[in-house]
Amino acid sequence: MNYEEERNRYISFCGSYCHTCDWFTGRIRTTFQSALEMLEEYGFRKLLEGKADRENLKLGLQILAQSEICSGCKAEIAKTPEEDRCQIRQCCFQKGFDFCNRCVDFPCDLLKSNPGVIKFGCIENSKEIKEKGIKRWVDKRWNEFVEEKK
Repeated sequence: MNYEEERNRYISFCGSYCHTCDWFTGRIRTTFQSALEMLEEYGFRKLLEGKADRENLKLGLQILAQSEICSGCKAEIAKTPEEDRCQIRQCCFQKGFDFCNRCVDFPCDLLKSNPGVIKFGCIENSKEIKEKGIKRWVDKRWNEFVEEKK
């Protein structure tokens, strides 16, 4: 395992881990591709009748099935805050930090109020990274990820 690459590429500023993210791994894309295939194979006309527009559903599934796989948080840094879709990433980047946990304001209101940060336990991840170090944290997360795949 190249821990420096993990630090610089696969652990986001907020503490999310790319290798476990459904956008990064392509799981979202393949899930919607499967749903689209099932819609095309089975039709679901009776089930959807009067409840949902089949063609709009199909279009939505196509869009999600063809969505790009995320290249990773640190690979998507924009040069200016106005160009970037993530305020957290820009805040860290502008301050010259590789992780939010380096900031004296950690955890700030921006982190505490972000739904993704909350959902993926990023504040807890960041605290653990700071406490245990990258190597131990990555090993733990990677092992959990491998176990989930079994």
